[in-house]
Amino acid sequence: MKKTLLAGFAALAAGAALAAANDVLITFSTPGPDKYADGTTVLDGERYALVWSQDLAGFSFNADGEAVGGKVVLKAPVAKGGRCPTVVFEIDADYAATAFPGGEYAVYLLDTRTFAPDGTATVAGTKVNTTGLVGGSVNVGTGTLGSQTGTAAKATDLPAGADVPKPEVTGIRVFEGNVYVTVKGTVPYLAYGLTEGATPTEVTEAVGTPEPGKVNPEEEILLVTPVKEGGGFFKVGRE
Repeated sequence: MKKTLLAGFAALAAGAALAAANDVLITFSTPGPDKYADGTTVLDGERYALVWSQDLAGFSFNADGEAVGGKVVLKAPVAKGGRCPTVVFEIDADYAATAFPGGEYAVYLLDTRTFAPDGTATVAGTKVNTTGLVGGSVNVGTGTLGSQTGTAAKATDLPAGADVPKPEVTGIRVFEGNVYVTVKGTVPYLAYGLTEGATPTEVTEAVGTPEPGKVNPEEEILLVTPVKEGGGFFKVGRE
């Protein structure tokens, strides 16, 4: 199986020259700025996924990064300057015909961020928080994808058959203007955060910084958010 990843405009020309006559060449990029679900611009080094499916309407990602209803052809940590630069992916023709018969290709922006206690975000984690379609479909062999600006705003699905515990609040306290909520029963491939509202039926506003779950479900994570005047109600859930 021959698979080659080439990035940049110079690589685009070289890839076209070196590819076998019947190999599949797929080219994709975005004009940017691409956004995460929280509205911030994609971080340098974030991953874009080239995917294939017989029916993209039924395609999605699990939170552990596995594809549902299709296959991930390539995950490329190439985000730079708020966009996906030009990427050329070459697939051996015989392999493509067997592994990706018919169907459609598309490109998704993945949100793989993890957050430090000070709110600093880093990318290329193992979990996938949200995804967003950033390229249109492509015919096998044409090597061209749409260049729509994308937003990773669709929450990933839970892995099939995963025994995911319900997060349990083990403590809540107010100290020097902040609410501190401790939670157990988490898993490492999900991030957890707080939502707040004025009444129990209005708990919809995301607050504070999300935290990745733990391998040991008995180990606690700490979620912190400033106290609002008049108080409020909170709920813990995956981000």
